[in-house]
Amino acid sequence: MDQRANNSSTQGVIIEQEHLMNQPSQNLPTPNTNTTEAGAAATTVVVGPDLANNQVKKKRKANASGPRQSSKCWEHFNKINSSEEEVQSAACKYCHKIYLCDSRTHGTSNLNYHLTRCAKKPLIVSDDPTQTILTFPNVEGSGLVSTSSKLNLQAYRRALSIFVILDEQPFKVVEGEGFKFMLRTLLPQFTIPSRRTVARDSFQLFMEEKVRLKAFFKSDCNRVALTTYCWTSIQNLNYLTLTAHFVDNDWNYQKRIISFTIIPNHKGDTVGKKIEEVLKDWGIRNVSTITVDNASSNDVVVAFLKKKINNMDGLMGDGEHFHMRCAAHILNLVVIDGLKEKNLAISSIRNVVRFVKSSPHRAAKFRECVQLAGISCKKLLSLDVSTRWNSTYLMLEATEKFQVAFGKLEVEESSYKDFFGEAGPPTSYDWDTAREFATFLKLFYEATKVFSSSQHESIHAAFHQLSTIYCELQNASLNLNIIFASVAEDMLAKYDKYWSNIANINKLLYFGVIFDPRYKLKYVEWCFQDMYATKSEVVVELITLIKEDLTKMYKWYKKVHDKKNNLPQPTPMAVDSASHDETSVAAAHNSQMARAQAFEDHLKEKDSIDQQNELEGYYFSKCVKMSEKFDILTWWKCNATQYPILSLIAKDILAIPVSTVASESAFSTGGKVIETFRSSLKPEMAEALICTQNWLKPSLTCFKDLNLSEDVDLSEEIIKEFQGMSVGKANTAGGSSSQTPSCAGALDSETDFAASHRKTSVLSYVAGVLADGLVLNLYLTLAKLVAAIYIIVYNIYRLLSSLEFLSLALSSLVLFTVDCNKVGNGNKL
Repeated sequence: MDQRANNSSTQGVIIEQEHLMNQPSQNLPTPNTNTTEAGAAATTVVVGPDLANNQVKKKRKANASGPRQSSKCWEHFNKINSSEEEVQSAACKYCHKIYLCDSRTHGTSNLNYHLTRCAKKPLIVSDDPTQTILTFPNVEGSGLVSTSSKLNLQAYRRALSIFVILDEQPFKVVEGEGFKFMLRTLLPQFTIPSRRTVARDSFQLFMEEKVRLKAFFKSDCNRVALTTYCWTSIQNLNYLTLTAHFVDNDWNYQKRIISFTIIPNHKGDTVGKKIEEVLKDWGIRNVSTITVDNASSNDVVVAFLKKKINNMDGLMGDGEHFHMRCAAHILNLVVIDGLKEKNLAISSIRNVVRFVKSSPHRAAKFRECVQLAGISCKKLLSLDVSTRWNSTYLMLEATEKFQVAFGKLEVEESSYKDFFGEAGPPTSYDWDTAREFATFLKLFYEATKVFSSSQHESIHAAFHQLSTIYCELQNASLNLNIIFASVAEDMLAKYDKYWSNIANINKLLYFGVIFDPRYKLKYVEWCFQDMYATKSEVVVELITLIKEDLTKMYKWYKKVHDKKNNLPQPTPMAVDSASHDETSVAAAHNSQMARAQAFEDHLKEKDSIDQQNELEGYYFSKCVKMSEKFDILTWWKCNATQYPILSLIAKDILAIPVSTVASESAFSTGGKVIETFRSSLKPEMAEALICTQNWLKPSLTCFKDLNLSEDVDLSEEIIKEFQGMSVGKANTAGGSSSQTPSCAGALDSETDFAASHRKTSVLSYVAGVLADGLVLNLYLTLAKLVAAIYIIVYNIYRLLSSLEFLSLALSSLVLFTVDCNKVGNGNKL
């Protein structure tokens, strides 16, 4: 056997050599030839002993580029050291073919050629990093992506760290058996690192991204707006988050969490000093506003930071608009103040939801009533929380759609009426009142979503919501329904406390809509006339104060702009001398150079006057037409040359958030990162994970919140799809009608199949369907039941066959006995 194997191997080598005869890079030995040409293969020549001893051995010259490098093909071949054969050989690691590789006669050309043809090589790509391959896109809607074909293990480790950070995975995920199996299947060459290595790589990624972000702040950020919020973790530790918002030089809205750190307490001085420390660490000195909630300690924080930033000459103007109150929190106070008194209709609706959620039996009965009522709504009932008015709105908005189902539940479920006691279930009046409350609260819910926007600019849309809410509250306070009138009056009183008084409201809320070229100052005047129709003097006062503050801010920005660009400050005397000094112009009339200089001075004057009137020109220019695709930042980017000063103001104002949601949302991630099973996570590592996740999100993908209702709908669609495919498979195999069969029909089809004695058994049929992956658990159970029945019938058949054979044997024995008796009787006769 060994000799035959060697012969076949030798034949394989000969065939390969014959195939390579025509290759220019292949050097084959030539009999009786002794050549010394460079690059030619040396052959073994039999010479006499004297000649062999007299030959002078030449010393190899040293390689100028260093020691001789080994061929890369040896990464894929194993050398075979045989004492019996003088010629060396090597075997491929993948297909195990053997090739001659003696350095004197063959070299490695045949080995390299084989690597380009080996079908079992796991990764037949070029090692050249500049050589790229086309891969499928990782973002929906994009085309093929060109990537390097070289195996980059460092990039794989970085991608693993990004996976852990973005998906909020624990470090021990790399030790899971399923995760290991997946990576070994996708990339066998990659050695999965330990969780300690992944944690180190994640922290290293945080440090690298922080250096890049600091450089980005210096190059692409002129001024930031801050939001801050405090939170207590499951470890009972106080955390502070600080988020920076800005518009970069390319007019893109950006937000970055720059701190997620521990503080000893929530006192104003403590929070203020910590924020000052973070700003110094990041090298941030220019701050336009800081948005905080209505906690009393935040007033101390704002006063402390305003003083420190003013010392660094980093305030916007004189710092009058530095304190921005969270509009979402104020709106929450407004609504809660109106709903503080319990309404009987809302309480009645809350009780029916509590009844359905009190037991699984009642929930199942309610689902039956929904089906009987023919309601196709997919929304789920939710019970509200007393401290969150938006949960009350969501409860009313979802429950009122199931009024008919609750009516049927009252008939079907005997304990329904007993649950409510003397008050009884909701009446039709209660349902109508709840429906009106849902419509009324929807206005506040939509406004909260606008205020809470953190992915794009929101200040230019804030005044729209404020004016609409004020007008709706005024109308509701005049409602004939006493309940609605009382609620609206309470809300209106709280609204006036924060937003109606010109001394309390931050005027940047007005500036935001003014810098929207679709509305400008004209829209603010029109809204004030609608809001204060009976108070014309209030309208005039508000418009005057807004114009004065905006003009003051414009002059401050113009001064900073001129100082930065080394432009001379225009003075009235310069304008008068240039306009009335006709004598000097007439004297230089005959000089061409003097005329050119005079014209240049005239242009500078005109530009100076135009800059002074830039704000007035923006006021009286036509508004841009309304469009759903309008992008306010893009408009200002395109018109920055026309409004050089106003564009600077717009860039800083449009970056200001009107709520602290951007900072509060960090604690939503923090609650997942610092969970019960990861409570020992160090604060520094928690900050690295949360901040890095926020920094990577804008550059990688657009994340959205988890929508459980979408997951439920998706699961139902997938289950129905597989059910339809399995039924269609059974229909095709059983030769049934084209209509979609039910489970009972599939069972009958299997029974007919067993009765007709087909060659393919039920078990093989079920196995074939299972191989296609198209049978669900219910169908599998029915198929097993049919198979069991078939086996029982078959065993009974065999038993009956055995009994029949026994009866035949007994009858034959009886007949034989009778015949013997007859023969015996005949002999006697």
